[in-house]
Amino acid sequence: MFNYILKRFKKIVIRILSLMFFLMFLLVMFLYLNYRLNNKYPRPNDIFSYVEDNKSKIYLNEKNKEFLKEKDIWAIRLDKNGRVIESFNKPKNLKDKFELIDVARFTRFYLADYPVFTYIVGDGLILFAYPKNSLDKFPFNYYNYKNLIFNFKLFIIFALLFFLLVYIFYRIDIKNILKNTLPFQKAIDRIYEDDYESLDENGELKDLAISINKANEKYHNLKKSQNKWIRGLSHDVRTPLAKISWELSKENKENFDIENMKDQVLKISNILEGLNLTLSLSNINKENFKEENPIKIIRKLIVDKLNENPNREIIFENKVENKDIKLKMDENLFIRMLENILKNSLIYTHGKIKLTISDSNDKLEIKIIDQGRGVSEKIIEKINKEDLTDVTRHGLGLLISKQIAELHDGKFFIKNKNKGLEVSFIFNYTNLILSLY
Repeated sequence: MFNYILKRFKKIVIRILSLMFFLMFLLVMFLYLNYRLNNKYPRPNDIFSYVEDNKSKIYLNEKNKEFLKEKDIWAIRLDKNGRVIESFNKPKNLKDKFELIDVARFTRFYLADYPVFTYIVGDGLILFAYPKNSLDKFPFNYYNYKNLIFNFKLFIIFALLFFLLVYIFYRIDIKNILKNTLPFQKAIDRIYEDDYESLDENGELKDLAISINKANEKYHNLKKSQNKWIRGLSHDVRTPLAKISWELSKENKENFDIENMKDQVLKISNILEGLNLTLSLSNINKENFKEENPIKIIRKLIVDKLNENPNREIIFENKVENKDIKLKMDENLFIRMLENILKNSLIYTHGKIKLTISDSNDKLEIKIIDQGRGVSEKIIEKINKEDLTDVTRHGLGLLISKQIAELHDGKFFIKNKNKGLEVSFIFNYTNLILSLY
């Protein structure tokens, strides 16, 4: 469990760092694409190079004017005294002679809100002016090398601090996780030990603590139940074995009561068969169940029991309105579920046995009632709780029937009546499939 938590936490940290680098990559790409895509206006140096290469006796000849017009740029050339000696599309509000202070101003900033770029040509200047609000001019064209190095070092320090904080938080969280989960690890390791110590059912992991404590409690209850069950089983098996041993101890083999010995062997066989079936029911694959008509199966079962017991009276009442009802089942188990009840009634009672099947309120109900003395309320309670203690002798068949009913998504009810025992099986219509074909 700890390794799993550790791995999951590492994955979270790696994802956070990956996301951070991904965001940084997106930022760099954003800046780069903006830089690359910002080509609506040509670079000033390219403009000057073109004009310089294509000048004649004058700089602003027809070819250069056509080029500047295409680029939406106006230009003027000044002599050494600041007078305009050449121009192209010069705004009318600009003067024809500039003072030294004007030159200093537009060289660093703007000229009449036009971003201008100045180049030296001979003993004068040439200016290229871009449209207003097209380009921004920075008031500086230098950088402090020491300041650049300082900022780079500062960035490295901040990055190292960031990774250090991530590592510190990682260690703190791991420590807290281990501190909070270590008791659970110890509890899980000792959940089947007799000296298990119950976990404190408070805090953030309260639900987990409750689940582990309940698992330990169920295990110890099961262990106690199994001990009692084994003792009961040994008693049930020991009695017929003792009778068989007593018969075999007779010196005269002609005095062997073979029928009695067969009965004792049959008892042992039935006990072991019932126990094996009880233990195997949880491993049955319900996907192999098939749709069968329960009425047809019940009729066949009653006929078989009447043939085996011709002196007994078994009354069958079919109150089902929909005769085509089918239940997804394992036919052999379904027969065993009902047969266990009928067999108990045939063995332990002498009166009538009544089996009724009906459907109402979206439910299919199968009810078996006999006229015997019923069973102990203590045994009924153990069967309802699926407590195996002592049910090997009293009610193992009832317990198996209950488990089979639940395997078929049904419900099992048992109760004593004034005269006899009533056992009911109820299946919801949601578990039933109507035959439409």
